[in-house]
Amino acid sequence: MNSIIRLLALIISVFIFLPTGSIPEKIEKADAETCLLSATVLSDMHMESNSKERHERIGKTLEAAKEADSDALILLGDNTMNGQIIETIPFYGLVSRFFSADSVLSIPGNHDLDDNENNKSSYDALAKRFVRLRNLFFANDGEKLYFSREINGYTFIALAADARSDENGKQILSDEQLDWLESELTALADSNKPCFVLNHYLVYGKNGSRSYAAFNIADNNDRLTEILENSGVRTFYFSGHSHYGVSESTVETHNNVTYVNLPSTGNGGNYYPANEACGEAGIGLQLEVYEDSVLLRFRNYITEEWLEGYDSFVFELN
Repeated sequence: MNSIIRLLALIISVFIFLPTGSIPEKIEKADAETCLLSATVLSDMHMESNSKERHERIGKTLEAAKEADSDALILLGDNTMNGQIIETIPFYGLVSRFFSADSVLSIPGNHDLDDNENNKSSYDALAKRFVRLRNLFFANDGEKLYFSREINGYTFIALAADARSDENGKQILSDEQLDWLESELTALADSNKPCFVLNHYLVYGKNGSRSYAAFNIADNNDRLTEILENSGVRTFYFSGHSHYGVSESTVETHNNVTYVNLPSTGNGGNYYPANEACGEAGIGLQLEVYEDSVLLRFRNYITEEWLEGYDSFVFELN
């Protein structure tokens, strides 16, 4: 049955996105010979079953992103618009066309799990389905929404809501999950390597004004911040959800943590861009790790252009 589902997803993906025939350009690393890890990071794809325009955006983005030859593809949640299986299956089919199963790290966003007029399933039912399909398509065998994965010797820690958002739209993070996060970071304290924390939601007070709206943050925010910034581990925290375009507050470092908030890759536009190009669809970033530094480069995969002024964030590692 599992192989039938995967085959069906691939077939559907062909119907919703046919490549134009032009070959996307190769995305070169800053230094391919010394790069130890590379990843493509995308957020808020918002696959919608009846939106041909969105199918095309997502397809073009994934087709072009494949040319980076990354070790990992990171999906920061809101993969779908309504959390419906008729959106999830085509989306995973598209991803599977361009990326190997063991390279994809996928976490849920509020649109993937929250109640809406098109999706009346319980949170637990949606969470179990998300885990089942994620494990089926992307070679993950965990039973929970949150997990950790090591790629090329570097640790990725994926967080996810433990319950449906509260009345203010905040993400619910349980003490149990935060205990787990703390233990994961503690285990890395002596590694002298950076780690990468993935969460759909922002941390309050980081990334400028985009984090100050209640629906953009986690409920257990103070403890989350304390764990991240007191771990002693050089950490990069990637989030989405805000739909803000790339601007001067997109990347901020506080103590040992660099907070990076990505725009919506699949949406038609993003809010408050520094300039028009920084608010378009198709924007994500390339992460490159070297012996002594981490490099972040924002790119529009649809237009196949680096974002001017945001194409070289270099962080030295001690």
